[in-house]
Amino acid sequence: MTSINENIISEAQDRNQNLLAEEFLKLIETYHPHEEPGVSRETVAAYSEALTDGADGSFDRGTFDETVNARLTDADTWVDADSFYALGTDRVSIYPGSWHDALGRSTDVREYVRYLRDEADDFEAFGSQGTGAGIPESDLIDIVAVVGRTDPDAVKARIEDLRNDGEIVEGPDQHPAARVRLAEDADEVQDPTLDK
Repeated sequence: MTSINENIISEAQDRNQNLLAEEFLKLIETYHPHEEPGVSRETVAAYSEALTDGADGSFDRGTFDETVNARLTDADTWVDADSFYALGTDRVSIYPGSWHDALGRSTDVREYVRYLRDEADDFEAFGSQGTGAGIPESDLIDIVAVVGRTDPDAVKARIEDLRNDGEIVEGPDQHPAARVRLAEDADEVQDPTLDK
């Protein structure tokens, strides 16, 4: 039987009718303790049931299950942000299996930036929109937290440390999608909105 983390349910209830399937799955995958990549379908069902029981009828478990099943892919590489990824026969993740295989349990932010830059060709977050090239900080925090199975606040603190040490660079913090890139890439890809 799955032990429910009540903080996940509370956070999901706070979002109430605005809770999207990917947000709920990300909450579970980020904060429910697990040793293997992704989370089991049994765990997802247990959280779905717990949210249904405590959501005053605003959470529709059937619709959630249908959404997860409709968006589930067996692809091992990035498809798009709307997909959920089947890992084996009974596990699901918001990120593809190849990312878990290459980076699983690592919390080295630089390793993630390098991997997503070099290996995840279809991952659209690494591009030149917004404030230049790189990975939006919020996406990077989510990816490292989920794939590395670590606390998002610790990832954010590590990004800050790496930025202060000059190992990574990013666009202005006030930009909602400030992009993170390795310092070694800073000269190759300059944000056109910044003066040299």
